[in-house]
Amino acid sequence: MKKRLLVIGGHGSGEVAMSVFRDYNIVKNEWIIEGFLSDVKTPGEYLGKYKIVGATEEILDYVNKGYYIHYALHFHAKKKYERVKQFKQFNIPLEANASVVHPKAYINPSTKIGYGVSISPFVYTSISTEVGNYVHIYPHATLSHESVVADFCTVAVHTVVGGRDLLEEGVHAGANSCIREDVKIGRYSILGLGSTVIKDVKEFSIVAGNPAKMIGKVRQDVECE
Repeated sequence: MKKRLLVIGGHGSGEVAMSVFRDYNIVKNEWIIEGFLSDVKTPGEYLGKYKIVGATEEILDYVNKGYYIHYALHFHAKKKYERVKQFKQFNIPLEANASVVHPKAYINPSTKIGYGVSISPFVYTSISTEVGNYVHIYPHATLSHESVVADFCTVAVHTVVGGRDLLEEGVHAGANSCIREDVKIGRYSILGLGSTVIKDVKEFSIVAGNPAKMIGKVRQDVECE
């Protein structure tokens, strides 16, 4: 039986996740894609090809009706910490969060993938990699052997995560960033685009450059929009 799906979000990550589900559905035909729960337009209007079904505050109502959701509202790097806290307050059953892997991604059979994950085309994972819950991995990213990407992380386009690396909860690895092997990136840190990370990064840090150096701190009191 097909499962009913709603993507939670709007422009940006929400639309990207929706496109991955659409392409997956062409091959597997697993989902009835109902549309978005979003606050960017009025219910009944369209975001691309898909209808705005309702507002984000209605998430639990739809989950209780048996819908699966894919949550994409927390992929804003500097506001992620607060948005994740907000999401956790919904207490949505883990199994209600839909994951999707694009048909053109290569996922090693030994890779473990959690709930609420979106993996874009041309992503590559090596042996014994782990992807936590609510993770977005964007095109052409590479997860090297035994690397771990924890819950709520973002791995942007063309990013290379080295062997045995650990990205802790909420890390944002910016486009074209590269992390050498055996490095730990602390919770909710941001790797600026094009960063070359050769040593551990403390939590809530913003680093950039080659080699990457700390350029700021992630605020933990940013209000959600």
